[in-house]
Amino acid sequence: MFALVSARRTLAAGLSRRRISSFHIDNSARGKMQPYIGAIKAVSLVAGLVTVSIGGLYLATNHHLDTTYPVPSTIRRKETRRLLRGAALREHIAPNPQVAYMFLLRALEQIYADGELAEDTPEVQAIIVRLATAASLMGERKPAQAMLEGAWPHAVRSGDTERICTVAEVLGPLLREDGSFDRALEVYGEALRAGRQMDEASSGDAQKQDAVRARVAGLVASLGETFALKGEKDNARVVLEGLLEEIRERGEGKQVDQWTCLDAVVMLDLAQVAENARDARAWANSAVERAQRNAGVKACDNCHVHGVFQLGQLLAADGDTEGALRMYKSALELGRRTGTGNIERIKESIEQA
Repeated sequence: MFALVSARRTLAAGLSRRRISSFHIDNSARGKMQPYIGAIKAVSLVAGLVTVSIGGLYLATNHHLDTTYPVPSTIRRKETRRLLRGAALREHIAPNPQVAYMFLLRALEQIYADGELAEDTPEVQAIIVRLATAASLMGERKPAQAMLEGAWPHAVRSGDTERICTVAEVLGPLLREDGSFDRALEVYGEALRAGRQMDEASSGDAQKQDAVRARVAGLVASLGETFALKGEKDNARVVLEGLLEEIRERGEGKQVDQWTCLDAVVMLDLAQVAENARDARAWANSAVERAQRNAGVKACDNCHVHGVFQLGQLLAADGDTEGALRMYKSALELGRRTGTGNIERIKESIEQA
């Protein structure tokens, strides 16, 4: 009992000596805010870090645009330069062809209004090509083709190998869609000559030369595809088999780059021009197996979907409707999961099976 009384006295004495919080006795503005000071400091710190991060990202993005996609110094008007920089952002970093098209169109209108640069100057022609590319990505293929047909002679006369290849990469597919196969072959032939010149000019830089060669390989594949669409299957096979051999000699890179799954694309093309159904199935199966090695890479996923769909078409041609339907459904599921492939075409094939 004595211990309990002693403990109660000690507790009472402690409570009587307890320091009263300054919050209860300080009625000033600072005193009233005292309990929240820590939280305010934490929020301010986070806000500061976010601001610094956004500022750093903004500076890094601008530096990347200035070094990789510079605006020509001959374009002096600040508003026009900002529009072209914004277009580059929407073309390469945060792709949006509609916004890029509007920026480029407005920039071109300002350049024409200022009258500083003529239409046939390299700077203006480069903007026209970018405008046509954005239009093509928007689905406006006829206007894009008209713009590129006008830009093509300027590019060839200029001898600018980079511009020739850029125009060909967009104009060629549009010509093929239009059924102008001979014209497409001419365009790809000229682009390949320009590509070889670029290859020779970049011989001192191994990394740049490898990128140029990947680009040339893509043009060769397009040339082979055009021969196939025109019905010249023998020419297509010669071109595509030669390209596949070159790709295999180079070997598979350790990192994902422009070469990744290019061999799978060529195999799918070879399946289209194979002499018989057995060879076609072999090429399509090889393409699918190759694409599966780099699952998750968009180009490879796209090849995978097209390969499975192509196998379904081959089964349908053999009269195996049930097997074809399984392949079509598998291609549709894969296409939806990866966001690749021609979904509408696959759906049509399922409905018709």
